[in-house]
Order: sequence, then C-alpha cells, then structure tokens
Amino acid sequence: MKVVGRVLRALGFSPLKLFERAGFWSIRASLFFSGRDKMVRALRKVVPDISDQEECEKNCFSPYLEVKRRGMHAFQCGLMLRAVDKLSRRKDAGRTLVVDIGDSAGTHMRYLKELTKSYADIDALSVNLDERAIAKIKAKGMKALLCRAENLNVDGYDVDLFTSFEMVEHLHDPVRFLRRLAKSGKGEFLLTVPYLRQSRVGLHHIRQRSVAAVRAEDVHVFELSPADWRLLFMHAGWRVCWEETYLQYPAFLAWLMGWFWRRFDYEGFWGVMLTRDPAYAEAYKDWAE
Repeated sequence: MKVVGRVLRALGFSPLKLFERAGFWSIRASLFFSGRDKMVRALRKVVPDISDQEECEKNCFSPYLEVKRRGMHAFQCGLMLRAVDKLSRRKDAGRTLVVDIGDSAGTHMRYLKELTKSYADIDALSVNLDERAIAKIKAKGMKALLCRAENLNVDGYDVDLFTSFEMVEHLHDPVRFLRRLAKSGKGEFLLTVPYLRQSRVGLHHIRQRSVAAVRAEDVHVFELSPADWRLLFMHAGWRVCWEETYLQYPAFLAWLMGWFWRRFDYEGFWGVMLTRDPAYAEAYKDWAE
C-alpha cells in the first residue's frame, strides 16, 4: 500500500482525497438503498451543523466526515426511536429520562427531543469525562455531568434509558463499566460499537509507533466482534433484546467495498438493546466490588 501511495502522489493524486471520495459515495449509496437517507435529511433540519463534534478546526470537517457522521447518526437515531417508542408504550405519563454516556456535543439528545416531541417528553442528561465536551453541551442549555463512564453513579436519578454511541471501545475496563451499570437496576441500555468480524486490540497510535499526546476519545482499546461483545454483556449481567447492523456500503457492493472498509476503517456499526439478566454475572463469584 505504501508503494501505491507513492505512485498516486507522483501522479498528483492524494491517497487521502481518493479514500474520502470513495468513502463518500459508498456511504451515500448505503444510505439511499437502506432508506436511511430520509432520516439524514430530517437530522440536518434539527441540527444543521455537526462540526462541533470534532475536536479540530472547522475547515478539517470535510464532506466525507459530514456524511460519515450523518450516516452513523441516522442509524443511531433509528435505534433510539425504536427504544423510546417501546418505553413510551409501557410507561405512565411523565418524563422519560435518557442518560447519554460519552456524549460529546449534545447532538443526539437534540435529535431525540425533536423527533419524539409528539409522543414523548424527553429529559436528557449527558455524561463525559472531557471538560470541553461538557462546556459545549451546557452552552446549548442542556444538562451535563463531568464523570468517567466507569465511575458513573446514578443514585438519585430515575433513569429510563441509557445510551452510548461508540464509547465502550474507548474504555480500559468495559466489564467494570457494564457491571456497575447493570447493578444500578435502572433503565435499559442502548449502545453502538464499530462492527468488526474478528476481535482485536485497537491502540492504533501504538501500532503506528506514535508517541504524540492522545486523549480517551482518540483511542480504541478493545475492538470486539458482536459475538465477543455478547459474551461480555452476559458476563456483566446483561442480555441482548434486539440488535441491528449498519454497513457503510450497499449490499450489492459487498465484494468490493467490504474489503475497502475493513482495510481502511470499519465496515459499519453494530447496535444493541440490552436488558438486565443476572444469571451469568451471579454465577461468577469473584467480582471485585
């Protein structure tokens, strides 16, 4: 691949620009053929500018990054709407408290409030360990809590739903986080992670031998397959109720674009709704609690 990159640069092409061009059209095709392009249009009306989700200058937020984020958001919002719809059907009249763990800019909670305003009264609390994220969320008039996910204490909160999008793969101890949340006895848990067919340790900055400063939001620690995430969920006291996968390419291009995304990024994202099931967690007798 390095040789290909050198050849492209010699011919006046930027490998990054070519990747972004291919990725852009792959995602656009995926959204169109899956019907998620309608959700993307709706989300753009709710939050026209999502560049503040990236900790970089606005001019680094390319059309590729915008459509990539919107595709993820459309997938995640579809899952949230499914979850909130079921909660609202069985919940008495009143507010639905959603705690978004790892929220970087308040975007998802703004989406959710607007998209469900006709049938649900959403009260949102965002959680992040980064003071910059907390400041952005509070500047929008939303509630936010500065806290590490692993140390989150929800005593005093009547939580209906926890959400977390592309966060657990950043944790050094995802089992501790999952176990503590399960033991809280509050709310179901909707989360998404990158979709990989085979599990691996991330730490990509170390793979590239970079010693530049990095923050938690920049580093994936454990990148697991759905099968291995399910095992950790069950070990910690959760059970998968339903799941869905979003691929960043249309099915008819899987033979080509599947390889492309596996090589350069992630094929897509996997989302699950979890409910408590303590059977396997109680069978394990040596929790450090």
